[in-house]
Amino acid sequence: ILIAIMSLFFLRGELVFGATSPAVPPEGEVQEVKVFQLIVDPASQQPVVLLTDQNQERALLIWIGPFEANAIQSELQGIKHHRPLTHDLLEKLIHKIGGRVQRIIITHSKDGIYFATLIMKKNNVTWEFDARPSDSIVLALKFKAPIFVSRKLFQEMAISLKETKGAEEIYGLSIQDLTPELAQSFSFPSTKGSLVAEVQPGSKAEKDGIKGGDIIVEVGPEAIPDSASFKNALAKSKGPLKAKIFRQGKFLSLTLNP
Repeated sequence: ILIAIMSLFFLRGELVFGATSPAVPPEGEVQEVKVFQLIVDPASQQPVVLLTDQNQERALLIWIGPFEANAIQSELQGIKHHRPLTHDLLEKLIHKIGGRVQRIIITHSKDGIYFATLIMKKNNVTWEFDARPSDSIVLALKFKAPIFVSRKLFQEMAISLKETKGAEEIYGLSIQDLTPELAQSFSFPSTKGSLVAEVQPGSKAEKDGIKGGDIIVEVGPEAIPDSASFKNALAKSKGPLKAKIFRQGKFLSLTLNP
């Protein structure tokens, strides 16, 4: 993005700069989301940004780098740095050429990686840039531009915030059902199981060794085809439970103490 925008700096306003970007979904096939919060994946210690729908009922989780997470957090908290960081420089360059970030769209995912298009406008000229979602989110926050996600992508990949609250209260984790896309991204050969989206620090779940990204497939003698089954197994437990977990390509056993 930086090289492309620096090139724009030397172009006249009436000249169009071409930038390769993924196909942008039509307006009716996207939905607006908000930055809900930043969390840290306990398994990888990698930051995760949660993008929610307008009612904060569902959230899309995107794993990002620490630098981008710091930039997002700075924007959310209104922190100004003594010296300009990369995203600050991008913002200044865009302002200098008289442009603005109009909106960003998270378009699709491939092999567990999300893709985004950053749409910038100057006068009546619009440019579309292929960009990482993390960089795009930072710039959207800087320009107070709306963030959109492909409606199809959000429906397939977003988790229900309401459904996970019961599990957090009981045991200290957030879970979700496996979609074919999620199963593929975790190299899991089935859609039957319950995916651990987040483990609360200091919770019973953390002490028992559960990590974000684990897929729970059995609890006691029962198979766990979905998140509801796992919640039921926890609710009716009267003592320690043996659980079969899929983690990073291997199955392992843990003892749960809900």
